[in-house]
Amino acid sequence: MLAMHNEQEGKFEKRIRFVARHYYEGGLDTEEAWKRLAVEKEIVRKIPFRKYLLAVASVALLLLGITSIYLQKKAKPEWVSIVTASGQFKDVYLPDSTLVNMAGSSQIRYNVKTYGRKGREVEMSGKAFFQVAYDESCPFSVQAKWAEVEVLGTTFLIQERETSVEVNVSSGKVKFSAGEGEKEKRKNIILTKGMSANFSMETQEINLLKEEKSNFLSWKTGILRFHHTPLEEVIEDLTDYYNVPIKSRVRLRGEKLTATFESLPVDQVLLIINQTLDVHLFVEKEAISQ
Repeated sequence: MLAMHNEQEGKFEKRIRFVARHYYEGGLDTEEAWKRLAVEKEIVRKIPFRKYLLAVASVALLLLGITSIYLQKKAKPEWVSIVTASGQFKDVYLPDSTLVNMAGSSQIRYNVKTYGRKGREVEMSGKAFFQVAYDESCPFSVQAKWAEVEVLGTTFLIQERETSVEVNVSSGKVKFSAGEGEKEKRKNIILTKGMSANFSMETQEINLLKEEKSNFLSWKTGILRFHHTPLEEVIEDLTDYYNVPIKSRVRLRGEKLTATFESLPVDQVLLIINQTLDVHLFVEKEAISQ
């Protein structure tokens, strides 16, 4: 038995020495060796069940992730949004060359995937003047909070206030619809060049403004024009243009103003009006600071 044991140890030692003599780092590829043995012996290699489940789960998660990303990209619209700060004016060209002159504290947004393909739809808040590129086959529409304006090609102003929306048309023709609820049930009116209309949330009515507003683009041109204009309307236009509350210290007596102001500071304009009409208009500082 001892002799047999020694003989086995001798054979094992020879094998170790042989392996050590021919071994070098990286020279043994166990995966390749297994493949050769499997081909020669016709062995089918089996993956352990746990590893198999992990592999299947990994593939499933990968496919789920790819699918989620694809669906999100497909479903989520790609919106472009432009915002102006208070007192800032900005000119924006839409993809069809429509020009939008934005007043301060305003926003417009549109879907780049559908704009020009499924109509030309723009959402807005604040105040903006639109010079729409004509395209009979692709109507242009602007959606405000409670109102919508539809056109083919024209120039018009939309001003959205807290409880109202006003539209002033400079050229062409627009359809002005407004109100709560479904679009088809909203009240609407056709406006042409020189016409203006206002929608009030309180009355839920669209009112056609009889007198053309001469200063509805003053924020864009920098020019205020008054021709025999009642002082109450002058105060409204000045408040809107300078974005400050303007009041009168004395009761108004039906005064009317004829004057033109171009790019003048509010204090200078009020000084001229007060001296001309013998009134006392002022900027309400307390309201500004609140």
